Amino acid sequence: MQLIRYTKELEGDWNGFVATAKNGTFMTSRRYMDYHSDRFEDCSVMFVEKERVFAVFPANVSRQTIYSHQGLTYGGLVMGNEINAARVLEAFGLLREFYVHEYGAEKLLYKSIPYIYQQQASGEDEYGLYRNGARLVACGISSAVNLRCPIAYERSRRNALKKAAKNGLSVEPSTDYAGYWTILNDVLGKRHGQVPVHSAQELELLAGRFPENIKLFVVRGDEGSIIAGTYIYIYNNVVHTQYMTATDASRHTGALDLLVDYLIQTYSPTHQYLDFGISTEDQGRWLNEGLIYQKEGFGGRGVCYNQYELSLIHQ
Repeated sequence: MQLIRYTKELEGDWNGFVATAKNGTFMTSRRYMDYHSDRFEDCSVMFVEKERVFAVFPANVSRQTIYSHQGLTYGGLVMGNEINAARVLEAFGLLREFYVHEYGAEKLLYKSIPYIYQQQASGEDEYGLYRNGARLVACGISSAVNLRCPIAYERSRRNALKKAAKNGLSVEPSTDYAGYWTILNDVLGKRHGQVPVHSAQELELLAGRFPENIKLFVVRGDEGSIIAGTYIYIYNNVVHTQYMTATDASRHTGALDLLVDYLIQTYSPTHQYLDFGISTEDQGRWLNEGLIYQKEGFGGRGVCYNQYELSLIHQ
């Protein structure tokens, strides 16, 4: 097996492999990754033997550190069904040699793909990390509802759904990306002093590239105005909420509860998990107990988003 540097000419090979990989998602395709290629110095690689791709590694480099990949929620080795543990160990050896020689890199920060996003068991990379002396440096806890084996809603969530019904709220798909982004930007600014990572234009671009994978759902009040909403990323097994929020005026109307219940009822026939995303900050050292309480009230239970640090110059 040999390592080759990814170039634009290999985009078709990369995307074709990711589409059939045992832990690949549309997020690790170049059509998604490259929308923000101007922000990162890409150093992705592919592992090939006899012109067959066995794995790819989405990565960027900054200040002698390799990241997998800073523009993605998760990264790590995207592996085909035929790769085995011994070859993954070989791949790590090739990664170490390549990044030290070509970039003078000293360490690799590796974000593993959570198990719910995998089509087949894909733990060979975490074994490879262990064998190479990597250490866990971040652990964000997300909450995912098992749609095939759901846990009953807590009473507070059931009461909020009754409140939403009394308030005449409704949920619907929307393409008003700019309108919702304005609400989102306002809420994040007022409550957290933050701005969305994506611009309205970027979200519209990505939704246009992946119309079956990225959608916007909004909650409308009895007068028809948008009062809450969320983007969702739709994977093979998982529906992941992104940028879910509600206006200050609607926080006690049951709007978000109605939205979550709608997504659970809509996607339970076709998907296994609804993933709310992490409820932690500071690399997982701080847990937002109020935020995770609401997610757990719908039956969400823990899924870890792990990041490892691997020294490239000492083994």
